[in-house]
Amino acid sequence: MSKKVFLLSAVAALAVCAACGRQDKAIEEAAYQYSFAMANYDLEGARPFATEETLNTTFVVAEALTNMVDSAYIASDTPATIEIDNLRRQSDTTATVTYHKKTPLRETTGELELRKRGGKWLAHAPCEEDTVYI
Repeated sequence: MSKKVFLLSAVAALAVCAACGRQDKAIEEAAYQYSFAMANYDLEGARPFATEETLNTTFVVAEALTNMVDSAYIASDTPATIEIDNLRRQSDTTATVTYHKKTPLRETTGELELRKRGGKWLAHAPCEEDTVYI
């Protein structure tokens, strides 16, 4: 009997680990898609990976700034590459990742919060004190 209980516990633990692994991949993929698109001035490409709050704040500012930036500057600052690491889950619906962005003009590191909404992980980067996540 105790072998059956142990075996069932082991199978349950493996199932939980597999589910966590899939969730981690989904978080990292959403963070990458959002960050990559934003770093390459592709607001439309980032839009499906952003929370409603982000669309109503960060995107409004980013669209205004992108329209003011000279296209020659954008061309000189792209393409950008993104690396995602250091995933930290705060809850079942909130996580943070660290991203490393490298463009022809600069390298930066930052953090991006993600929220699970409607079963999807989305970047949650509403503007705070003149901060735009590009």
